[in-house]
Amino acid sequence: MVKRKICTIFLLGLLLFTTGLIAVIPIVKIANAGDITSYYDSSSYLSITTPIPEPEPPGPGPGPGPTVLETKPIINWYDFQTTRGTSKLNSQIDVNQKYKFCISIRSDQGWDDIEYIDIIAWFDNGDDSTTYNNSGNLGGNLNMFLRYENTTGTAKYLMLFPDDEVTKGSFTETDVTVPDDYPNSTECHNLTFSFIPGYQFRYAPGDGTWDNTTNTIDDIWSWNFKISVTDSGEDASEPSTVSISDEFGVNSYTEIVSAGMLTIQGFPGENATADSNITINTRSNVKYSLSIDVGTLSHKTHPTTNISNQTIWVRGGNLEKFTNFTDMEPIYLYGSSTNYVDADDNNTTKTTNNVDYRCNIPLAQLPGNYTARAYYYMRTQT
Repeated sequence: MVKRKICTIFLLGLLLFTTGLIAVIPIVKIANAGDITSYYDSSSYLSITTPIPEPEPPGPGPGPGPTVLETKPIINWYDFQTTRGTSKLNSQIDVNQKYKFCISIRSDQGWDDIEYIDIIAWFDNGDDSTTYNNSGNLGGNLNMFLRYENTTGTAKYLMLFPDDEVTKGSFTETDVTVPDDYPNSTECHNLTFSFIPGYQFRYAPGDGTWDNTTNTIDDIWSWNFKISVTDSGEDASEPSTVSISDEFGVNSYTEIVSAGMLTIQGFPGENATADSNITINTRSNVKYSLSIDVGTLSHKTHPTTNISNQTIWVRGGNLEKFTNFTDMEPIYLYGSSTNYVDADDNNTTKTTNNVDYRCNIPLAQLPGNYTARAYYYMRTQT
């Protein structure tokens, strides 16, 4: 379970005859993600070929026929890596970092026959029988669709889905020299597709024991992906598609990005409301709760004069009714001490802009400015 406490300062200005206010802008960040500890360079590829043994001299009768060309494209190898070349297949990645799919593909019918290379990825939500949601209505942080399009003579790298939750990176394509033991018409390309998962790209810890078997989907609570290569079938009887599948995980991430400035002004005996609602910006890629706690309000120039936090009331987030603080527990805007709300399906930041405060100022309270420390606490279920 990942826990992070965010402490900020806000101002409650409770005035009888004065008008001066002090404003403190609370912006404190604490993020949690796994560290990338290994850095390697893989800007080039190593190709190793094993020659085919020379055939035995033909005996009586007809000799061996010509080498038969493959009508389907062939995926020579694939990987999922950091920008430094560390493989992340069947292991967890960090949000807001660049990664790349690396693929080597051979086309015996000519590269112009390769029309599409599609990479679809989806969070399995604990069930490996799930498949990619083609309609995209499950949310941008739960699906991804990258495409290489080669139908017009000029190759394009596209991100068909999602919108703001993933950033499309660069694309490389290298025409690799065909080994001597393959027909001259064979073409081989090495390709990389890079992308950056957003801050709320769904947390996927795996099932605790990653299986490193290639072309296999068998670890629940992971991101599954499928690489498909579609040939037009120009030199074959019909179009054809070949594919491989595998998995990777995602580390948890939690952050309180910012909390807005707060001021309250009122007279003793008045139930005073804040000048305006404040906004809290948060990020989480896993179920979470968000609570607020407030200490005793102290007079700026008379520290022995204070106001109990039980006079402060708040509402916002999923808390619809004003609730006052106590000395015993915080107030939850999302979730509770035992329950958590689901992470957002969209965007890279959640904006809560309906947080409202009020204060029941006691009668005969000494005029002046009072301040207290507020604790915004975001806890995730992992």
